[in-house]
Amino acid sequence: MKILISTLGTRGDVQPYLALAVGLQQAGHHATIATSHNFTEWIQSYGVGVHPTQFSVQEFMQQPETQATMKSGNPVRLFRMMRGVMSQSVAAMDDMWSAAQTADFVVQSGTGSGALEAASKLGIPAAFSYVIPFAPTRAFPSFFLGPLHFSLGEGYNHFTHTLMHRVLWSGMGGPMTNQWRKKLSLKPWHSYGEQRTYARQLGIPALYGFSQHVVPKPADWDEHQHITGYWFLDASADWQPAPDLLRFLESGPPPIYMGFGSINVGDSDNKTRLILRALELSGQRGVLLTGWGGLTQLTAPPNVLFVDNVSHAWLFPRMAAVMHHGGAGTTGAGLRAGVPSIITPLVGDQVAWAETVVRLGVGPRAPGINRLTAEKLAEAIQTVVSDSAMRARAAALGEKIRAENGIACAAELIERHAAQR
Repeated sequence: MKILISTLGTRGDVQPYLALAVGLQQAGHHATIATSHNFTEWIQSYGVGVHPTQFSVQEFMQQPETQATMKSGNPVRLFRMMRGVMSQSVAAMDDMWSAAQTADFVVQSGTGSGALEAASKLGIPAAFSYVIPFAPTRAFPSFFLGPLHFSLGEGYNHFTHTLMHRVLWSGMGGPMTNQWRKKLSLKPWHSYGEQRTYARQLGIPALYGFSQHVVPKPADWDEHQHITGYWFLDASADWQPAPDLLRFLESGPPPIYMGFGSINVGDSDNKTRLILRALELSGQRGVLLTGWGGLTQLTAPPNVLFVDNVSHAWLFPRMAAVMHHGGAGTTGAGLRAGVPSIITPLVGDQVAWAETVVRLGVGPRAPGINRLTAEKLAEAIQTVVSDSAMRARAAALGEKIRAENGIACAAELIERHAAQR
């Protein structure tokens, strides 16, 4: 089959779908990803096709006003920012629609578009896919809640999903989707609920790229919701770690990884100094990722190494622990490695993943990025290196996750749905 995967976002949003595309090609299919143009070279390096879109979320995230909004943590400003993302991404729908013309199957991510439209207009099968829980449930509150992610019981949990779906639909997803559906002469949707009902009628599966050992499938999810296991992207065949990184790892005990992924946390110099001070206070070595994460390569003692690009799949198992912002992909990579995690979240689902790590007993509770101090971070570091029970739980969870094959499971579900059409 020619399978099109539609997704937008930062590198962390795209990476699981690149992993899925690689797996689909290994299963004998031809995969193409419709996504931001700035990921073209990276995706092609894995032998996967690309249909570049005009809009780039990553470029949007680097705008000064966007960074100021992210740093503020103000929910109203964040909501307006997301509306801006969605309004500018309408053009990406045209690009995706163009790519769908030659597809036999469409996979739409939580940040993508076009699956139901392709299924309706082109008569081809489709699937939804997510890296965080999306369907409403009474088992836990919405992962979109950010700082309000706490449970007051089953009724409250379900209410948060209903509320957030209404907010997301009315403020972002609905207007964008319906503007495009009008161009295709398709009737508008009025809610995510109506969209889900139509998808159920077509038997469209929803694939969740995380582990059941991290988020068990809720009892009130229907048979179309599938938790497959994580979609991990291993290093490409020609990737090699830098010689200075190898020398650093061999020169002493396992260090702590520290980075913020694609999130620019602002005050990069001060955040870097804070981390260096925390390592000094805790007496630990550190590998610090600069990249897009807002850390600056400063003069550092011999027990610290700065890196700007490294495979998490290769690096994390060699760490004593990992400290990061709590993105879904980085969280999964840390759990897979079997080492404790320190999550200092900023917004949205990062807070939910931080709480999940604490609930699983594989990491301590730490302040969010904007409230982090060197002393608090040093305290968390001391916990993850000295708490033998926590380290044992992290190792056991990592073993369970590594035993799963989320990509093969997702590929099998895609093939099964295609065969039923």
